[in-house]
Amino acid sequence: MTRLVLFTQTYPRASGETFIENEIPYLAAAFDEVVILPWMGRGAPSRPVPENCRVLEPLLGSPASTALKGIFTAAPLRYFIRHFFTERAYSSAARAFKYISVAIFCRAILASRDFQRVNGEFRDAALYFYWGIGSAYLLPFVKGERPRVARFHGGDLYAERKRGGYIPFRPQVYRSLAKAVFISRDGMEYALARHGAYIRDARLCYLGTPDRGLPRAPRATDRVQLLSCSSVIPVKRVHLILEILRRVTDIPLAWTHIGDGPGWKQLATGALDLPDNVTVHLPGAISNMEVIEHYLYNPVDLFINVSSSEGLPVSIMEAISFDVPVLATRVGGVAEIVTDEVGRLAPPDASPDDLATLLREMIRDRRAFHPRRRWEAGFSAAANYPAFIQETLLS
Repeated sequence: MTRLVLFTQTYPRASGETFIENEIPYLAAAFDEVVILPWMGRGAPSRPVPENCRVLEPLLGSPASTALKGIFTAAPLRYFIRHFFTERAYSSAARAFKYISVAIFCRAILASRDFQRVNGEFRDAALYFYWGIGSAYLLPFVKGERPRVARFHGGDLYAERKRGGYIPFRPQVYRSLAKAVFISRDGMEYALARHGAYIRDARLCYLGTPDRGLPRAPRATDRVQLLSCSSVIPVKRVHLILEILRRVTDIPLAWTHIGDGPGWKQLATGALDLPDNVTVHLPGAISNMEVIEHYLYNPVDLFINVSSSEGLPVSIMEAISFDVPVLATRVGGVAEIVTDEVGRLAPPDASPDDLATLLREMIRDRRAFHPRRRWEAGFSAAANYPAFIQETLLS
């Protein structure tokens, strides 16, 4: 029997990691059994999974129980003490705090029954870590010779996005992998430049989205329909879209932002001060299927992403699959998907005035873009996931 253990952050609990929903059917079709082992989460799984998928309890419990287990467990301590010094985690308070927190999490998990099953009942299974942090910190403690693969995206890859510019155990994680998989060429080059000595096999494997067809709603004639989709957190800079819209006062616009987060209330308050030519719809967090339905049954003229850092956004893949042009910042792997055929790129530090000028140009020329061609060439789930499974997980 072929078996895969898939390590996630919370999936299929909670509402995050919606892009795993695009990949899991292909994993389930390729393996006799897929065991899903989340890093954290509470309650029963909230999303359906294929019939041959088994969902285990999260590796981490409540913060209090995790701290107690991590401090008082009999799990190895020497490894963590040694690397505290070899990584110079003592060099700043932020690094020390991050290192100690991760060490406590890891020690708690090493004592957990489900992680012990990875080295026992699941000893013959291939291991697929969906992120380069979280459960991947445990890679040096995995026993046996079997495929060990991890994907690296954005927040789990670019150290600059972390407090103190630091991600613990990078050499140990990379050294323990058979294959390190990157969702963007930019990310792969970043990792090789900094940790290439520890990476045995680096691979570029783009994510993908299903073909849902083209939009069924007619184009709006009264307003240009703008869409953005992300968490409302500092790195996504959704507030910058407000500043752009304040500068475009002569074109009727309708802006929808899908997603919530710590900055949502402030965003909603800021939207009240937009000029009269702009209408705003803030539905908050919705399911991935509801996002798809929005594209299918509502006109969308342009997609906007002005993040200060990215891996390679699945939200942009979804937009271009519906033939929607994209205005984005040139960060991470975004330039690998937003070509001249797809839309326009702005420098990461572009001013609101510069971005407003680009938006005006795209509105004027939006019929000249052909984004779906780029999606068909590089970001189709039906092409990307079977190739990834066959060439990376099964080889």
